[in-house]
Amino acid sequence: MMNYYELLYQGLYDELVKQAFPVLEQDKDAERAFLRLFQSRNAIFLLDDYESVNFLEEEAEKGNKYAQYAYGRWQSIVRGGENSLWIAYRNMKAAADQGLPDAIAGMSLVYDYGDIGSVDWEKSDELMEQAIAMGSELGLKMKIQCLCFGYHYKDAKPAEAEAMTDRLIREYEEKGIEPNGDWFYYRASAREGRMGRALTVLEDYRRALKLGVLNAYTDLIIAAGYTEADSVLVETKEYNDLIIEGMAHRASGAFYLDAAREMRRYDALREHYVDRGIEDEKIPYNVLCASHDLIHSRLSHAAELGDKAAWELMGDFYYRGDYGFEKDYQKAFVCYSNGVIHDSPASAESLWKMMHDKLIDRPLDYQDSIAIMGARWGSKRLLAETVIAGQEGRLKEYADEIEKYFAPIFDAPEFSLDSDEDWMQVIDEQLGDDDDDFEEDDGRYDAWA
Repeated sequence: MMNYYELLYQGLYDELVKQAFPVLEQDKDAERAFLRLFQSRNAIFLLDDYESVNFLEEEAEKGNKYAQYAYGRWQSIVRGGENSLWIAYRNMKAAADQGLPDAIAGMSLVYDYGDIGSVDWEKSDELMEQAIAMGSELGLKMKIQCLCFGYHYKDAKPAEAEAMTDRLIREYEEKGIEPNGDWFYYRASAREGRMGRALTVLEDYRRALKLGVLNAYTDLIIAAGYTEADSVLVETKEYNDLIIEGMAHRASGAFYLDAAREMRRYDALREHYVDRGIEDEKIPYNVLCASHDLIHSRLSHAAELGDKAAWELMGDFYYRGDYGFEKDYQKAFVCYSNGVIHDSPASAESLWKMMHDKLIDRPLDYQDSIAIMGARWGSKRLLAETVIAGQEGRLKEYADEIEKYFAPIFDAPEFSLDSDEDWMQVIDEQLGDDDDDFEEDDGRYDAWA
């Protein structure tokens, strides 16, 4: 008897698609394993474009709801082309119309992110609750994730996340259903803030890893490098072994952390020469070249696997000319743009700033579109810029969204924000004492307040 879960846990994703797809309607284990594959951003990036993705596209065109959902998720996550979000929407909607619960949850995310226009959080919430009521694990995962980390300017509720994952794990085990690895991962995430990296937390991360959750590599690697009593990273044998193991399993976080490790070595090499009185430009190139090449390689691998932090960091390095990266605003812009594709608010802020500072020439409407995307993801800086753009008569197609969710709690300044200093002066005046909460608004936009 085929063990579809083992294919998922071992990272044999293309084989899972091939073996599970013909029996999805008849075999619940095949269905669960297949759908869990498309819940994971990491795993979706590892699918073979020519084998699995082309197959799913062909089956989606024939009207198969599972293929429509899977191909839609792939397009929405990987962004396989210029019209990816519309292709994702059409396929996701077709699968949702056929009653597939995870596709309904996927449609909720379309409205949540504003993939095809303005965001509609009320519609998103309605669809997400419908999907969860129908048994969607994707819907449950998104709800738990929001409780763990907070979302839409709302605080996290880790105690609720822990209780919910406890209940799910218990219910699955009582019914004899293979647990979803994400339940262990998010239970560990919820507990970590309360308990630190206690043994029960680490055990949950390890259990999640065995159940195919590649994100757990990042948490376990970090745990192996830090102790509760010491905030200094120590590259223990376990730390190094987990990085190597994570890269072998194609976990993006492992590549990113290996780049960070090499950056520390790079800094130590430079410091060695600087301490000897040798200026940067006179340090032998071959001394740092191998280290720089490794940093670039590791970050590139992480970025190609969808790691938004890697895109952010490469953008920063090209922007500043750090770690052997040539200073190149165009390359920085490309990296930040890829970070935006993967929903990075930090990349959106950097991209907006490059255009605002005239380092890259793009139309004002493009700059405004980046601002509203960053605002949706929680950037207070771009929230303010979105509000100002709306008050100045731009982003008219998003007027209802801006008024309802991102409405101004301060009036747009009468002067032009020509520099970061001008902008920061305005924002500082509007922030509360803790630099985290806006002062009380003027009462016109109670929905946001």
